[in-house]
Amino acid sequence: MGDSSASTAVRSGLHLRKGGDEAPLPSALTQSQSVDVVAVLTETTPDEWVDRWRTEVGPDPAGHTILTVDETTRSAAASTSNGPLFGGISVTTTAAPVSPDVVADTLETALARPAPERELFVWVESLAPLSAGESTIPLLKTLRKLRESITVTAVCHTETGPVDTAVADLFDSVAVAEPVSARIDRLRAENPTNFGYLRRHWRDTKRAIDQSTRSYPQARQLHADLGETETTPQSLGVALQALVELGVIELWNDTVGSNRYDLTTYDAELLDAVGESLANAETE
Repeated sequence: MGDSSASTAVRSGLHLRKGGDEAPLPSALTQSQSVDVVAVLTETTPDEWVDRWRTEVGPDPAGHTILTVDETTRSAAASTSNGPLFGGISVTTTAAPVSPDVVADTLETALARPAPERELFVWVESLAPLSAGESTIPLLKTLRKLRESITVTAVCHTETGPVDTAVADLFDSVAVAEPVSARIDRLRAENPTNFGYLRRHWRDTKRAIDQSTRSYPQARQLHADLGETETTPQSLGVALQALVELGVIELWNDTVGSNRYDLTTYDAELLDAVGESLANAETE
């Protein structure tokens, strides 16, 4: 899985964003002489999408294929092709959930135009109807395969919440914040020892980080500055490792000796949320 920064997808690759993200379309697409666009729309109409493209990107792409998903339709109908629209733009309407065959047909339509050099841009307003139809992973695997021969940029959106690892790992960047409770539940299940040390020592661990003047300290250095504490350098180190797993801080290096922690990456708000969650658990 790639980085978790909020990518604006101006570079090639597969990017996952939070639903409702209003970041503009990548204007760098105008640099391509032969870009084919696939837009999977769940909220926007084809007219609105084309207007947005022309406003934010500019000239019409070489090829434009739109799949509009009617999430209110729950019939057994497959898809209905409305044929070319807007001077050559292909528009297809389908019902949710969206089957892999519909997605495959949409990509096939987009790639049917002969092109010696091609760039593919895919925009998915919501993965929900694709996931419901078990189409998300086939789509992402196809796009990754296509990258072996053409430039592919894809921006997909999902609702806020945890993302299945099998899906997230297929993206180059993921900008969807996982709820704190889900992170803690995962830590408890996957590494109960680290979870236990963090639950017991999170207050001293937070105090050690907050008062540190070092950017890349070892656990023993943080412990030495704590003063009165129930922790040891070893227990503090385990709690710090738990914070790394939760995304509160990052490791600066991971060696056979003492780890150093990169406090320049410290997310104080996230640690506050982690502490609040752990404190609430203590009173339950």
